[in-house]
Amino acid sequence: MFDQTQTASDRAPKITVVTTMKDEGPYILDWIAHYRSLGVTDFVVFTNDCSDPTDHILRCLNRLGCVHHRFNRVMRRGPHKSALMWAQYEPAVREADWVMVIDVDEYLQIDVGDGTLPGLISMYPEVDAISFVWRVFGNAGVQEITDTPVPLQFTKAIAYEGAATENRFFKTLHRNSPKFARLGVHRPFLADGPKGINWILPDGTSLTEEEIEKALFAVGNYGYAGAQLNHYALRSLDGFLVKKLRGRANHHTKTIEDGYWRRFDHSVEEGLSLAENFDAAMQIRERFLRIEDIRKWHEEALEWHRKRARQARRDPDILAMLDKLQQEQTA
Repeated sequence: MFDQTQTASDRAPKITVVTTMKDEGPYILDWIAHYRSLGVTDFVVFTNDCSDPTDHILRCLNRLGCVHHRFNRVMRRGPHKSALMWAQYEPAVREADWVMVIDVDEYLQIDVGDGTLPGLISMYPEVDAISFVWRVFGNAGVQEITDTPVPLQFTKAIAYEGAATENRFFKTLHRNSPKFARLGVHRPFLADGPKGINWILPDGTSLTEEEIEKALFAVGNYGYAGAQLNHYALRSLDGFLVKKLRGRANHHTKTIEDGYWRRFDHSVEEGLSLAENFDAAMQIRERFLRIEDIRKWHEEALEWHRKRARQARRDPDILAMLDKLQQEQTA
């Protein structure tokens, strides 16, 4: 899949993020700004069947050269896996030094070095892949959709110690190397087994050959010392309701039920590190919003999602779900 590319010592690495989006309009600018502040050089973004202004925002960013926006031709394998298949043909992927598949509700927090991906990479010059473990951030009682960036709004997370295994999935930054055959949602597929692959967590912990071969989540070590992947699966309650009406963006047949809320509504410990170090991202976000077309579509996306949330609250099934969740919280 990949061309073998050697990073020149006199330049920053070319880092490409691949993602899929559907109806994510209010959150795009914050997310792109954040990863640009971390040192990501290219974004390949696939969308399908958007009803909100997501495509309009991405077309504006595409015109500016900030992203490579593609309309996803969805195969039977589903939107996400189809996008990863098409991504292998993208020059921004083929010519990258490093590649990472990441979602718009996932924000990487790097707590070592200068807080950037190039800085982290430079700490481990011989490494082939670095996996970042989810730390789930809950709803924390936020009801409405606002224009406040997600990491500044949702600062309560699952406990640093003792989190459930299913909430320790990871995403992986990996070299554009012949050691890897193709992109995967959580980690790249191996070309020829795990031997000779240097794969670590951001604190330097090495994965075993067995883990390199098949693991999708971290066992026995959270990997939070160094970096963590803040996962904001719920956001506000109204945002969650819009997400429920939309359905699972990356699966044709799966819906979002109240069990999804229970799985991700962990607001146990304060996690302020990313919120307190979001200034660089905010400056990039503000530059985006000075561009008239981007600001217009961003504001329209906010209004679309708020209107959709009001519609959701009139749906009998959603009202029943809200009542059930409220009873559980007060029990």
